[in-house]
Amino acid sequence: MRKRPTICLIFTTLTLTEACKDPYISPYHSPATGYLVVDGYISGNTITRFTLSRTIPLPADSVPPPEDGATVGLEASDNTSYPLAGQGQGLYASNDTLKLNPQLTYRLRIKTTDGEEYLSDPVPYKPTPQNDSINFVQNADNSIWVYANTHDPANNTHYYQWTYDQVYEYHSAENTYLYYDKDTTPPMVVPRPPGDSVFRCWIAGNSTNIILGSSTRLSSDVSYEQPIKLIPPDDIQTSVLFTILVKQYSLTADGYAFLSKMAKNSESLGSIFDAQPTGLKGNIQCLTNPSETVIGWVSAGTVNEQRLWISRYQVRSMYTYSCPIKDMALQLHDSLQFAFAYAYGGWTPEYYLGNGPDQGWLSNYTTCLVCTTRGGVNRAPSYWPY
Repeated sequence: MRKRPTICLIFTTLTLTEACKDPYISPYHSPATGYLVVDGYISGNTITRFTLSRTIPLPADSVPPPEDGATVGLEASDNTSYPLAGQGQGLYASNDTLKLNPQLTYRLRIKTTDGEEYLSDPVPYKPTPQNDSINFVQNADNSIWVYANTHDPANNTHYYQWTYDQVYEYHSAENTYLYYDKDTTPPMVVPRPPGDSVFRCWIAGNSTNIILGSSTRLSSDVSYEQPIKLIPPDDIQTSVLFTILVKQYSLTADGYAFLSKMAKNSESLGSIFDAQPTGLKGNIQCLTNPSETVIGWVSAGTVNEQRLWISRYQVRSMYTYSCPIKDMALQLHDSLQFAFAYAYGGWTPEYYLGNGPDQGWLSNYTTCLVCTTRGGVNRAPSYWPY
């Protein structure tokens, strides 16, 4: 009897809180094409890549459009130039590793298809120290933290950024070597072509958050157990084999400050207690329209990469592959059931039942048997160990 008023009070409070929410209307009005967003790093030991895109209005529920067709290149302080070729989807890259002089400064020049021209400030070339190690730790709840250790014996770096590319392998709940070919006359169940297994799949991804570290408050230039990625407890990512390629960059103090503000604006907002949005002024300007806002920061130096592998046998994982229901037998003589189950893709044949009045195929949901229905591809990366 004493609990009922308390429960009512909680519900009332929640209702009032929801009623106080108002939609946020941004005071900023971007041009019809959106502001130009520049993302990349001038690298002296790997392929240099920059991605150009455009901002979109709030609530930003669509993909930012890529900026294709631009002329993009690098300029050194000795007047040497390095063109970056368009790769599609807003990506521009060097054809090979650029032989950059660490004693020079570098800047990025962009000319878009509408005639607008952009130029970054000259930036120094900052070598990046090697990663000491990339490792992981599993927490009590079975979540996994991937972390990086590094230090600069010359005590010259102090400001760091990390990004990563990742791939993981996962399996279907059960295997099948058959499929329903509806393009034959009549449609029929046939063996899958060699090399077209749908039991093993791979999903690739990369970092989407800004990962930064600074050693300015320490007596030495060290970053110890810098968190890189959190894998949720008992997640499919570590159900078979997971790999992550961690990339480490050195930054200037100004570059670090800019990315810190961007991280706060994009990742830390959501309540009245979070840091409020601040203006972002990068080191790229529009020459043809100086008042235009450009989002991005250009840095130059070396990139150090290190790969980590995590096998399911190295971690505690409760992830299981399961199907929602048991297999269903589809008989040859039930042509209506046979066509309906297979033709719409919801069911997939698993194996042949044999002779007799119930001859046909034992089948299951396609999501249980065909791994590509879960977003992956059934072709392993070239570097996969098996």
